[in-house]
Amino acid sequence: MSGTAGEEQAAYPPPVPTPRRPERPEERRWPPPTPLPTAPTEDIGRLLKQIQDRLEAIEKRLERIERVLMERRPPLP
Repeated sequence: MSGTAGEEQAAYPPPVPTPRRPERPEERRWPPPTPLPTAPTEDIGRLLKQIQDRLEAIEKRLERIERVLMERRPPLP
């Protein structure tokens, strides 16, 4: 039986790998990281405070909207 297995293998040539598309240098590399802007610590603190104030104002408006919608909503039977 081993003779027939050898004959079968000889009848089928090994698979030929498909040729790879050559890569361009710009496709292989990640873009360089964008440097962070340099800002004084006081400016960053002030900016974060402004963001926090805006988020608190948005939260208050959402609470008011939620209260209005709860008042308008008919009670469930």
